[in-house]
Amino acid sequence: MIRMVGPVTSTGTPPRNVDDQVIAITVFSSVKWWGRPWLYVLFAVVRRFPRITETLRDLSFIHFARWSMLRDVPTADGSPPGRHRRLRHTHLYFESNFNGGWEEYIDAFSHILTRGMWVFWGSSFGFPGALPVTPFKAYIRDNETVASHYWAAYPEATVTMVKAALELDERLDPLVASAPSMTPEEFAAAYAQLLTDVQRAL
Repeated sequence: MIRMVGPVTSTGTPPRNVDDQVIAITVFSSVKWWGRPWLYVLFAVVRRFPRITETLRDLSFIHFARWSMLRDVPTADGSPPGRHRRLRHTHLYFESNFNGGWEEYIDAFSHILTRGMWVFWGSSFGFPGALPVTPFKAYIRDNETVASHYWAAYPEATVTMVKAALELDERLDPLVASAPSMTPEEFAAAYAQLLTDVQRAL
């Protein structure tokens, strides 16, 4: 496992994991023998009932979060392309992009998704539990891998900003469609009403 070394930014994470306001986190953990069937069932249930992850999706600073399992990895010893090396243990792979600081991000996972953290990581070796948060942060640090390259499509925008822009665009479309047939007075009134209705998105 590649430990995080070198300087960290004011967000508490290495510079290679940062693109303007967006931060990446990647965590690998070794899974116990019973973890693989448990995680298969868990992933199937989450896919079947997506509302289970509603609390996670409601956290406005998270771009996305994903868990998956790895049984093998590409070889890096000059072997022919396409060759893979079987891992001794199945690994749980977690990746996420978010806004804000690393410490605050882990705090939110610990305090808001306490049970969910055990559900996903409880089968991993060394998992100390989500609370208290200090051992959990140490566990994430020990299993985190720094990105070789990280790029975000809209690095200057937070999740809240993107959602607001999409909402504003949706509310603007009807005005754009009807504007050609409006008188200047009608357009001024409709525009003023639009500004009033979308204050939260501005």
